[in-house]
Amino acid sequence: MAPPHLARFFLLAAALIGCLTLTACGGNPPSEPPATDKQSSTAVIALYCGSERIDPGNLAAGDARRCFVEAVAAGQAATLTSTATTTEGDPIVYSLSSDPNGTITVIQDTSQDRFRGVGTPDRVRYVCTSIDDTRETRPHRADVITARLHGCTTPEPL
Repeated sequence: MAPPHLARFFLLAAALIGCLTLTACGGNPPSEPPATDKQSSTAVIALYCGSERIDPGNLAAGDARRCFVEAVAAGQAATLTSTATTTEGDPIVYSLSSDPNGTITVIQDTSQDRFRGVGTPDRVRYVCTSIDDTRETRPHRADVITARLHGCTTPEPL
């Protein structure tokens, strides 16, 4: 049997190692992994610009859209969620993300549109080269994000 002081030492050492292990492995994981720039191995932190909803009660884009457009113009990665309602009130959700090169990837989700048409995929992805400034809007017309995007590829089902 080991002397009492040596046994206490090993007991304290085991407790310390256990605490350090729990501390190193604990903690909350990040809510979203940072976006990565495919051209390099460095992580790019995207600016979260928030969300907007364009419907008959709210025709104009606001601060979230302005944030996204300004980030794209500045070459900063950013994200935006834009929801537009159909005539029947069904939401169509556009999830936009930009990279430092100004490329904008759009995921369009029409899964909640009851009148989207037979054979139409729930979600599609396309890539655009630019987005218009938010200052110019047409009176009495909904400022839907897709009217502001240019140089877009053909949508691909997801």
